Amino acid sequence: MHSASASFDFQEPTVVRLSDEERTTGRITLENIGIAVSAMHRDGLVVLENAVNTAHMDAINAILVKDAEEMAKMDSTHFNGNSVDGRPTGNMSQGPPLEPELLFDDIWANVPAAAVLSAVLGPKPHVNYVNGNTALGGFGDARQRVHADLFFNHAQFPFAVVANYYLEHVSPANGSTELWLGSHRDTSFLDHRNCHPERADTPPSDTDTNTGAKTKEGATAKGADFGIRDERLEARRKHAPPMQPTIKKGSVVLRDLRLWHAGLANPATDPRIMLAFVHTPWWYACPARVVLPASCQAKVDSWAARSLHPVQYDAHFVPASLDHRKVKFDPNFSSANKGYLSMLPPHLGSGYVDDVSKY
Repeated sequence: MHSASASFDFQEPTVVRLSDEERTTGRITLENIGIAVSAMHRDGLVVLENAVNTAHMDAINAILVKDAEEMAKMDSTHFNGNSVDGRPTGNMSQGPPLEPELLFDDIWANVPAAAVLSAVLGPKPHVNYVNGNTALGGFGDARQRVHADLFFNHAQFPFAVVANYYLEHVSPANGSTELWLGSHRDTSFLDHRNCHPERADTPPSDTDTNTGAKTKEGATAKGADFGIRDERLEARRKHAPPMQPTIKKGSVVLRDLRLWHAGLANPATDPRIMLAFVHTPWWYACPARVVLPASCQAKVDSWAARSLHPVQYDAHFVPASLDHRKVKFDPNFSSANKGYLSMLPPHLGSGYVDDVSKY
């Protein structure tokens, strides 16, 4: 049964409330693991509440809120537009600070989250992407197209999960993300606007294949066609409409990358900041690398070496310090595993896959 016609009897994200002991020790009960893993497969998303020391979130939020206004004016800042009518959405990429003392274990390598990720993706998941998403205030009712964070041919099983950390309590009042729960279950690349089976062998260009218009300077074709097809959305909306959640500060939200969602405008004055860490299986061979200062290497290596639910960062360490305000937006979640790629439906084409030679 296609995802647009699958049964739907849940309207809110599943919330797993962790005890203080589970948060501090990282040892989650089997019952909570069972709930979280089941929710990931059924809903495509689960909220682990009380998973993070909120003081750590406050420390990062204080820095990023201060940076947000300045970043909004910087030419190097990437804005996640992708709106239906071309209006700016106020949705800005903003990564976390990269000083070693601010790489908190319970955000960069949260053990309860890693326990769930290991159960869904397999042991020792790899992190290939670190960034953040900030919803600025003052953009009216602007919104993104509904999309999944994918623009290439992909599997129909969990192969990438993002761990999101809202740095404040979030709700529709300050721009929580619109979610289409369960939409990941039988979706495929065919649901995406940039999938054109009739041109599967044609390399993508810088032209919007829906309008014939050239993409903006500095943009790529992946932005032009990004999103889920309108007919697929309307078919699902009839029985499984989207929703906006309310999520407490201190939570980590695990979301299957195939899940349909959209960034909505932030009605509040203060920016709403959410950090993002994308995890893939150990065998997936994502070519992307997280660029980090060498001063962080010992800490990053410790996350991979720990005995309880380790997390491996595929990182490129540089000797100089890095300005987190100028981290390049480069969301490459593709795979270089030729065996895996050979199992994808060839008639759909590859979609937009970055040149792996640059990694």
